[in-house]
Amino acid sequence: MTRVVLAESLKSARRDLDFERSMLGAGVELVQYACDGDEDRLIAACKDAEVVLTAYSPMTRNVIEQLSQCELISITATGFGNVDLEAAADAGIRVCAVDEYCTEEVADHAVLLMLALCRRLPEYHQQVQVERQWQFDSLRGLSRMRDLTLGIVGFGRIGQAVARRAQGFGLAIMAFDPYPNDELIADLGARYCTLEALYCHADIISLNCGLTADNQHLVDKAAFEQMKRKPLIINCARGALIDEEAMVNALDTGQISGAGLDVLDDESPDLSSSKLIGRKNVILTPHVAFYSDASVQENRRISTANVRNFLDGKDDDVRRFVL
Repeated sequence: MTRVVLAESLKSARRDLDFERSMLGAGVELVQYACDGDEDRLIAACKDAEVVLTAYSPMTRNVIEQLSQCELISITATGFGNVDLEAAADAGIRVCAVDEYCTEEVADHAVLLMLALCRRLPEYHQQVQVERQWQFDSLRGLSRMRDLTLGIVGFGRIGQAVARRAQGFGLAIMAFDPYPNDELIADLGARYCTLEALYCHADIISLNCGLTADNQHLVDKAAFEQMKRKPLIINCARGALIDEEAMVNALDTGQISGAGLDVLDDESPDLSSSKLIGRKNVILTPHVAFYSDASVQENRRISTANVRNFLDGKDDDVRRFVL
């Protein structure tokens, strides 16, 4: 009997696993563990597992070195920063992640935040619902969307999906990506540029890239100082791409016009002390851009199929080995 441990967050660990068990089959014992951040308990739960399924549980070197039976860590997400890949390689453990499951949702959410901020939706909502005021011209500074330039940082699947949506609103589109594809970007009516040019000329900046060791705090104090057009900042990617202290200062000094953020530096932020709360020009959503009934089901299907294919020796059918 193959032992598979699903190490999930406390919030997720009570869900029904009939779907996963039906995909894995009768020869697999699927055990659920609610990860609370304690390494010793995580090790105890996973030490006899051939496979560990997890999204964000901290698979550190200390944890990995004690997983003597483990052959695969299957990440139930597109990111895999929670896994020490060097330690996994040293231990001979393969690592895979979900390649794509929520592109449409994230792109929709990014454009939602753009529209809401451009059209000052939170302020009008407050005006009508709380202040009981019905006045169309109470606000100034609303722009026509087709007069604006959108800068997309990261032109992979999600960045491209954002560009397709932005075309419909007539936005001029510029993009930065370390691996440019000239034919692709031309088909989407956009153009590549340097990161510096994007910061300088964009009215809206949408972050749609993954987080790596090289781009942590990509948008920092120096970046904000280059933003001549006082853009809106949209982040539906990873919180650590932005230096939050620098962003608060940029909001306070008017270097940027506002921000729509689905992610913050801390995945479980203390909202009672956050300097981003209570601002008319900041919209925060709780890391929900990926979420829909369809995307959650697709995530479960792909990550479980990755395990089944690995156990069956069908490595070519595993969707995205990262190690």
